[in-house]
Amino acid sequence: MQRLYFLLVFCFSLSLWAQEQKDDDLKIGVLLSGGGARGLAHIGVLKEIEKAGIIIDYIAGTSMGAVIGGLYASGYSADQIEEIVLAFDLNDLITDNFPRRSKSFYEKEAAERYVLTIPFDKFKFQFPSSISKGVNLYDEFVQKLAHVQSVTDFSQLPTPFFCMATDIETGESVLLENGFLPLALNASSALPTLFDPIEIDGKLYVDGGVTNNYPIDELKAKGVDYVIGVDVQSTLSDRSKLISAANILLQINQISITNDIERKRIKTDLYIQPALNDYSIISFSEAKNIIDAGKITAKTFAPILKTLAASQNAKATPRKHIPAATEIALSSIDFMGDSKYGRNYLNGKLRLKTPEVYTYEKIQDGINNIAATKNFRQFRYTFEKDTEDFYKMTLNLEDQPFDTTIGVGFHYDDLYKSAALINISQKQMLFQNDLASFDFILGDNLRYKFNYYIDKGFYWSIGVESEFNQFSADLDKKASLIESQDGLDFQSSRFFISDLSNRFFVETLFREEFVFRLGVEHKKILMRSSTAFNSSEPYHYLDDSHYYSAYGVLKLDTRDDLHYPTSGLFFRGDFNLSFDSSSNRFEENHKVFSIAKAMMGYTVSIGERYSFSLTASGGFTIDSPARKSFNFMLGGYGNQFINNIQPFLGYLPLHTNSNSYLKSSFLVDYKIGKSQHLKLTANIATTGNNVFQSDEWRTIQHTGYALGYGIDSFLGPLELTYSFSPEIEKGIWYINLGWWF
Repeated sequence: MQRLYFLLVFCFSLSLWAQEQKDDDLKIGVLLSGGGARGLAHIGVLKEIEKAGIIIDYIAGTSMGAVIGGLYASGYSADQIEEIVLAFDLNDLITDNFPRRSKSFYEKEAAERYVLTIPFDKFKFQFPSSISKGVNLYDEFVQKLAHVQSVTDFSQLPTPFFCMATDIETGESVLLENGFLPLALNASSALPTLFDPIEIDGKLYVDGGVTNNYPIDELKAKGVDYVIGVDVQSTLSDRSKLISAANILLQINQISITNDIERKRIKTDLYIQPALNDYSIISFSEAKNIIDAGKITAKTFAPILKTLAASQNAKATPRKHIPAATEIALSSIDFMGDSKYGRNYLNGKLRLKTPEVYTYEKIQDGINNIAATKNFRQFRYTFEKDTEDFYKMTLNLEDQPFDTTIGVGFHYDDLYKSAALINISQKQMLFQNDLASFDFILGDNLRYKFNYYIDKGFYWSIGVESEFNQFSADLDKKASLIESQDGLDFQSSRFFISDLSNRFFVETLFREEFVFRLGVEHKKILMRSSTAFNSSEPYHYLDDSHYYSAYGVLKLDTRDDLHYPTSGLFFRGDFNLSFDSSSNRFEENHKVFSIAKAMMGYTVSIGERYSFSLTASGGFTIDSPARKSFNFMLGGYGNQFINNIQPFLGYLPLHTNSNSYLKSSFLVDYKIGKSQHLKLTANIATTGNNVFQSDEWRTIQHTGYALGYGIDSFLGPLELTYSFSPEIEKGIWYINLGWWF
């Protein structure tokens, strides 16, 4: 009753005051404070302001208030802003989870090998300055504000606008009202530790809420007569929640912000504070509820809002729906900043040529390619009007201050057993755009992998690789590798295989998505068995030779995930010509031979839960070598085998042994929740000598089926799989824990 009486008195007083202002028109300003996810309540308040028919003459915001206010100032209605917000997973949007297709093949492997990667400089670990670079969020700002990207004076937007940021070097509160609007919003909402500072005109800015979360004085200075202030900041916690050092530090910071707003609150003509006690600054998953909370609170002020609208000379008209921007015409691309990475490298990553019309999606793909390298501490791009139809694109880059990283990984599977990985990577070691990486793998099977790569962008790149791989496997008497050893009596046998490979190669992009590689290779292969019953020797050697060859590879990988893809295409084609060999153990003269093989896979999703993958692979040798180490051997589960050893569910490793094969598999993946997977797999194969020279390839000789359960964790896939084959008398269990390496 008291609240109703207050509203009636307030509306009457407001009506008298507004009548006095009628002749000069009532200029209304709206102030939107920062508050992280709580700031989404601004949308609900703006809905009620629109509904009342109020014309906003100036809008100001800080942090999330700047984001919502900037979108509104650009011409979006509150309803359309809500549509935009709810269309995204905001938790994913604020992270740097770039699409897998944005990464080079090396970057994909690195992201899918290491549990943790830490910068290392001058014998000290350099921990990152923030959780996210905010690239994905900035991309969305750019696209959603494309219709006003030529407006550099924010007072000339459909609704005049400014936002607040903080100069991190001086501690000053800075008003941003000119420049590139997406960049200004990015700076105002750059919450420290969550996002890196944003550089504008040589100054570094962070979240405006650090120094001025409620810029009422700045808004009044714009000549507005009446201020509607919306406060969504967190309130002070009681003693029951102050039980940790982190919470106490947050409370100390919140005290100064709260006291500042309390001083400014009395200057506010209409103060609206939505009921948001159930939500925190990171409650982005509750976006719809937070928006509704803002609307519910604003509804209680409906009489006041309608009185304000009636006091304005002009009458509000419904805002037009702004169509989504799809493309932009680029006249040129400039790179700013003192970067040690050359223009060819940057252009090779960006993959844009001018003048040309590009979709925003294509531009974002190029930006993601640069971001995925992790070579830059900061990079932002802007568009500036060049001609009537074309824009100049400028990328501002700042290199990472460190070039060395240390990575670690862990893995267990039935073949390699336990393994721990330590990696050290060094960029700019010898030349510009180069990378050296060394993996040392400890565990049941010691291994290593060294890569040195000079990335030349659009031009031919150069690389050197060296790796050592080894494992041992138990084979039963039905394995064709055993059956092929004439004169030796095997009931079962433990085979050991090692491979030392050294390669020099050149490669280039082919039609943007493909990578084409040419190189030369040296291999030292050792393959032996230790359990032949009728042999006097401790080992039976199948191979112990050096091989020299030339090779070519064509690769394509657009899958969105390596282990649990929901879409994408994979292709790899290999051709190898062995031109020389040597061995101290075998006396046969070298025989020139070649190997051709290919693999193709396609994944598609149906709905949100189901994905289907179809994979086909095959290979053959021409003039088969004397030794069997290059034969195609099928069996087992995994993706880190040696040479032509291939996985085949339902069989133990190395079960088949032939100079040619054809295999296909079909997988159904049912996603349970956000990270759990149930997988059903069927694979079939034909193996034999020269199967493609007759109709034999049409005959299915081997079949296998599997049911698996997997969890997509930060350690990598955690999987348990049961498989069986009609040709094998008992089922086989496979265990895989962690990233493969």
